[in-house]
Amino acid sequence: MGAPIIVDDGGSTRIRRVKEDAIGEMDSLLTVDSDSGTPKSEHKLDDPDGFSQVLIVWQNKYGVPDSFTMPFQKVEITSHFGQNVTLEKSGNKLTITLSGTVMPPIVEARQHKKKRRYIVSNSGPIETVTVDGTLVYDTEADQPGSLTALPAGNQIKKPIVYTSVVLT
Repeated sequence: MGAPIIVDDGGSTRIRRVKEDAIGEMDSLLTVDSDSGTPKSEHKLDDPDGFSQVLIVWQNKYGVPDSFTMPFQKVEITSHFGQNVTLEKSGNKLTITLSGTVMPPIVEARQHKKKRRYIVSNSGPIETVTVDGTLVYDTEADQPGSLTALPAGNQIKKPIVYTSVVLT
């Protein structure tokens, strides 16, 4: 298994790779190109161990967590304010694309103890996750106070206060 990629919503969408001494490894995410249609930045990872599974974890306002795991080729994460993270694999390569449908993503980097995370500071919480073209996680599917649309057996009461998407 390669070094996992974590996308979560601790206030704004955050992306990081769990790997020692990976400082600056994904710095191309900081360069948002607004001149070619949809504003976006992109980074390609070459991982000899590859990625095969996506784990989606969430927690509701009562602190109750739940999760599910599934294989993937392409994961699309949409956050509030129209910010998107797309993770698409091809063999042992993974392409991470940040894009904005409403406004260009504002991407910042922060680091602590030789670990860097990339923050889309103008995004909100994660709202949907689509895996290989199928919507598998949607915090906005139902009316407030109702169950959130998730795979069978994984329904919890809203509101969901934290979501994490992990690629391994």
